[in-house]
Amino acid sequence: MGQWLTQFTITVLLGMLMSAPSVALELKLNGQDTLKIQQPLPTLLTSALTPSDLNTQPQHWLNQTYTHQLYSKAIEPGPNTSWHKITLTGDFDGPAQEYVLVVNIHILQNLNLYLFNEKQLIHSKQLGVNSTPSWDGPYHSPHFRFHIQAGQQLNLLISMQSDGPGLMPITLYKPDKYKEETRLQDIFWAAVIAVLLATALYNVFVYAMNPNLAYLWYLAFHSTAFVYFSTLNGFGFWLWPLKVQVILSQNIMTMNFLLIFIIVNFANVFLEAKKYAPNHYKYLHIFSVSGLVGAFACFWVAEYNTIAAFSVLQFLGSAFGLSLGYRALKNKFYPARYFLLSWSFTIVGGAIGMMAFMDVLPANFFTMHGFLFGTMAELFLLSIALASRIKYTEKKLLSQSYMQPDSVVANFSYLKQILPEYLPQIFIQHQKIAVLVANPKGFREMLSLYGPVIISNSYDYFTNHISQFLSHQNWGVALPLPTGEKVHIIALPGSQILMLLSVDKCDASKNLEQVIKIIIKESDRIVQLSAIKMGIELEVGYAFLDSPQDFNTVYLQAQTALLSSERKTNQYQRYNPEQDTLINEQLDLMHELESAIIYENIDIYIQPQFNLSDNSLNGGEVLLRWFHPEKGNIPPAQFILLAEKSGLIFPITQLVIRQTCKWLKQLKDNGANIDGFKVSINLSALDLAQDNLLPYLQNTFSEHQIAARQITLEVTESAVMDNPDKFLSTVKMLRAAGFKISIDDFGTGYSSMQYLQTMQAEEIKIDMTFIHDIHINETNQNIVKAIIQLAHSTHAHTVAEGVEFEEEAEYLKSLNCQVAQGFHWDPALPLKEFESKYLSN
Repeated sequence: MGQWLTQFTITVLLGMLMSAPSVALELKLNGQDTLKIQQPLPTLLTSALTPSDLNTQPQHWLNQTYTHQLYSKAIEPGPNTSWHKITLTGDFDGPAQEYVLVVNIHILQNLNLYLFNEKQLIHSKQLGVNSTPSWDGPYHSPHFRFHIQAGQQLNLLISMQSDGPGLMPITLYKPDKYKEETRLQDIFWAAVIAVLLATALYNVFVYAMNPNLAYLWYLAFHSTAFVYFSTLNGFGFWLWPLKVQVILSQNIMTMNFLLIFIIVNFANVFLEAKKYAPNHYKYLHIFSVSGLVGAFACFWVAEYNTIAAFSVLQFLGSAFGLSLGYRALKNKFYPARYFLLSWSFTIVGGAIGMMAFMDVLPANFFTMHGFLFGTMAELFLLSIALASRIKYTEKKLLSQSYMQPDSVVANFSYLKQILPEYLPQIFIQHQKIAVLVANPKGFREMLSLYGPVIISNSYDYFTNHISQFLSHQNWGVALPLPTGEKVHIIALPGSQILMLLSVDKCDASKNLEQVIKIIIKESDRIVQLSAIKMGIELEVGYAFLDSPQDFNTVYLQAQTALLSSERKTNQYQRYNPEQDTLINEQLDLMHELESAIIYENIDIYIQPQFNLSDNSLNGGEVLLRWFHPEKGNIPPAQFILLAEKSGLIFPITQLVIRQTCKWLKQLKDNGANIDGFKVSINLSALDLAQDNLLPYLQNTFSEHQIAARQITLEVTESAVMDNPDKFLSTVKMLRAAGFKISIDDFGTGYSSMQYLQTMQAEEIKIDMTFIHDIHINETNQNIVKAIIQLAHSTHAHTVAEGVEFEEEAEYLKSLNCQVAQGFHWDPALPLKEFESKYLSN
């Protein structure tokens, strides 16, 4: 990390470049503003200074023999003291001139300068950090002011001893030029401090909003790097007491090893090495422990004896870090790209600084600080990387909500909310697309034989293998998730699956039939490999998609074709307009639904909700039932979807509100005590878009003398996606009117902390998908735990849906879930039956 750690290499190069021995270096001062000393200095080496050496007059060293050949040895870190002799000649006319000699190294332990006129000592100064240096005004590098007369010849002796870097570079300035240089340096270092502090404060703020271990390790790295560079570059003299700066200057190698320890642990946490780079994870502790041991060793071992070990550790650690980041990126942890870029900046910056010290690059202010610039870029990029990691994690959780639990298959929410966004992108990559809806016939028939758990596992096994098969076919269309990962199958209600296939425009139908036969053959093979005997037969309906805008229509056509295949002997059917009879039946049903709304032939049922703590009644959710005079019971999933498509959903909601208020008023009039009884009513996204929703609620509740506080309005997560501003505005008005807000089917749609905080929902309902077998399903356990913790952090209580067994209820109670509903207690009941069973007392 330290640029001066390359001086072993510098030694070799300087040895190759040395000219013949010389006894003096003469610098002619002829009025120039700046004079840089870049050539090797005449040098004399002595052992470490002893008490007798300290009492020796500096004139003693003036008369010794100096040679250039010893300079390469002098700049090596070590215990020896080096003396350097420079002859300064006033090669000008006129009055005496003043010069300032500047040494641009801030951590030299012992640095003494002696100026002689012939053999008379006329000026001296101690500039090393061990000698409690002093300077006139604010600190600006070790410097030495002197005057020289025209034609005068002065001898300058420089005594230096340091465990770390060498003496160079040295520069002579005229006072005005020195003042200009220090002003520019003040601006530069102030900007560096401001940028580093601003970056640190930003990440402290982000950590406070989103605490995680990666940010703690980053802040530790940032703080240590700040102290390290403040010491190495001298601006620490501005920030803390002199004694602190001196102690830090004496422990540069300690900080070098500490930085390795910190960055290794940061990389481990940030890249989630155990998950995304398991082979590298096994060796991380070696670098971590080595960095920590090295840091402690530096308290007892001289720094120059630790440089070789550090150089090896630094080289191996840099290569290991690049390999670790690359492996995590290959395993689809995409924030690793910023980690790799930041690591590269540090390596390149260090290389630039190294080459400047080796004279491969010209030594100037920027090349000499290449490592600083590289590290600042690294800190900035790591800030971006941490923000990217938060976004990636959110997208990962979002992607998981669009996936079937413990599978590589997308769920129905993906079809409704995500796929339409990606279809234009998919069409760029494929000329023509076919939409396939397949029904693995036999799963539902096997339910009574094997039970829901076995069938669920078998369905996952079947769909996962079909998905893997499609991923290896050039005609299988990959469906992107928010994280950038791909899926190939979407699970539909009723055990159906959906696939998109890429087909050639030429004779597309014939080509697709061959592909479908391959898929059916593969499904048969998967069934035969299954652990249980599955009487599964794949039925397929398909239609061609020519434009992303037509997807919903083509999806319905494929469903229609699938219904046709069930009525025929073929396992697959292509859509044709004759099959639209089924659609006409849907239109007829829509008209009948409209009539049922007008004549209030749709009934409300109540499913009870219970407090898990004592199994007492908490309230109930209003659900709809439609008993058709000819077709019998029409499932809510069928007529609610039809109502949303036909614009009848708000009239249905008005019907529900009206009947609920009427029922509650009847209960009050009959003397029932319903003050603590809470009723939940579902609202769709289309309801929330209605401007007259709130006025209708207020008028109806006022008419029936029902308090708004008794009603909880359930909204789905996906409702926010349609029109976020309108959604949040409506929710805010509903809460202001006294209604409680519940987020329904939480975990199956779009969730953002920003929206949750803005909504301030009093209740979060956990979807039944995550409740099923929660007492034995570890994935569902982790998801539900996270949802409950999230609900509690927003001061909301939780309601679990679809509880069927006592074990599920007991496990939810252990997680501090407050309320639950499901067949374990009762399904939705007619009003009279509900009153008799739960409200009679």
